[in-house]
Amino acid sequence: MILDIVYAALLVLAMIRGFRRGLVVAVFSFIAVIIGLAAALKLSAVVAGYIGTAVNISSAWLPFVSFLVVFIGVVLLVRLGANAIQSTVEVVMLGWLNRLGGMLLYAVLYTLVYSIFLFYGSQLNLIRPETANASLCEPYITPLGPKVIGAIGQLLPWFRDMFDELTRFFSAVSEQLPTR
Repeated sequence: MILDIVYAALLVLAMIRGFRRGLVVAVFSFIAVIIGLAAALKLSAVVAGYIGTAVNISSAWLPFVSFLVVFIGVVLLVRLGANAIQSTVEVVMLGWLNRLGGMLLYAVLYTLVYSIFLFYGSQLNLIRPETANASLCEPYITPLGPKVIGAIGQLLPWFRDMFDELTRFFSAVSEQLPTR
């Protein structure tokens, strides 16, 4: 039930964000998530080395923190470019069409990201099985992330094994984390 409430809140937030920002920013946000996942996977080991020497953090959490730092950094950089392009496109596109497209694409994007979090949350044992079983949307949403990443891997060669690499990455992280 809690997973359904979180998903409903995310969809409302996605619709509001899509309405405010429009289709162009939504497209760039989608691209940012894809590039962010790839960069985080490829660069998190390097960033972990820097973070490990600069900050006193448990080695168990270091891979996860470095993954998040790279992912968020790349997403923010791509979004800066999107905001610059958005102002020029607003002159050309119809406002309502831009907003409607933004609402739809943000809903898809938030669903995809939520799906990936649900998948890895269960991999890391952060989501209890009884919580997942009580959800109406979890059985439909959780498989979306792996399927979309697999489909992107078919189109873009450097994404071919990304989902498997992410699974191995988070499996290694979950083995280092203390159990509840």
